[in-house]
Amino acid sequence: MTLLINIPLNLVIQKLIGVANFSALPIYSAVVLIVISVGLTFIAGLIPSKIAAKKDPVVALRTE
Repeated sequence: MTLLINIPLNLVIQKLIGVANFSALPIYSAVVLIVISVGLTFIAGLIPSKIAAKKDPVVALRTE
């Protein structure tokens, strides 16, 4: 998404202030950001699921 938004953003900035290729996102950096995001999401889902797995299902459903 960011790579697609970069194209019109660079065109607008170039017309306004005359600087070409103001914004850039290398593919390697994009992949690293995606891996970090997936890792954090995995950890954020893993912690509550471990807590929920230790509880009795009947009691957990009754209190919700």
